Amino acid sequence: MNRLTKLGLIVLIAVTSVGTGCTKKPKNITPIPGGMSNTGAPAGGLGNGSQIRDTTGGKFGGVGNPASQELTGAKGLGKDPSSELPTGDPRAGKDEDRETFKSNTVFFEYDKSAIQAGEAGKIGPVIEYLKAHSDSNLLIEGHCDERGTEEYNRALGERRALALRERVTAAGISGERVTTVSYGEDRPADPGHDQAAWSKNRRGEFILLVPTKGSSIK
Repeated sequence: MNRLTKLGLIVLIAVTSVGTGCTKKPKNITPIPGGMSNTGAPAGGLGNGSQIRDTTGGKFGGVGNPASQELTGAKGLGKDPSSELPTGDPRAGKDEDRETFKSNTVFFEYDKSAIQAGEAGKIGPVIEYLKAHSDSNLLIEGHCDERGTEEYNRALGERRALALRERVTAAGISGERVTTVSYGEDRPADPGHDQAAWSKNRRGEFILLVPTKGSSIK
């Protein structure tokens, strides 16, 4: 083997050794700012909760969120009073007006449904309005504070609402125009957990039901 041949063989061996001793770089892999892989997913996978946006506007686990329950109408909350009602229901074809009688809310003593003498005067203006507006009806809501079981408070709230209804109908308002509902402890006026809050939550509210615009039902 002459010198030129040997030199060529040495060069060939050297080139082959370099090629087999190095790992080939993958093609078409472009680094993405922010640690993203080439697939577009965050580096480290999908386990980072901070990268997930809550589209409900509330906390994660929306089924247990009281706000989401109200939006879906759980326990009758947030529903139009005139929707899915039987013919003849006082709420049919009506819209809720919660402002007119807001100052006429009647408050009750603890575990009582009897109307106190100092609260009875709030009922008169409600009766007079209904007499002057025969196209309007009345919804009476009964509420309780948080003490007691949910079932007991629902029953107590109903007794309070019925006590107010009796006063209204005894004054000459047709019972067909007045309906009641009890929310028990579910709709506190004050979310506190003391005597001051509880005294505000033991109440009966008068909700005026006015004809829906365009409705022929009165």
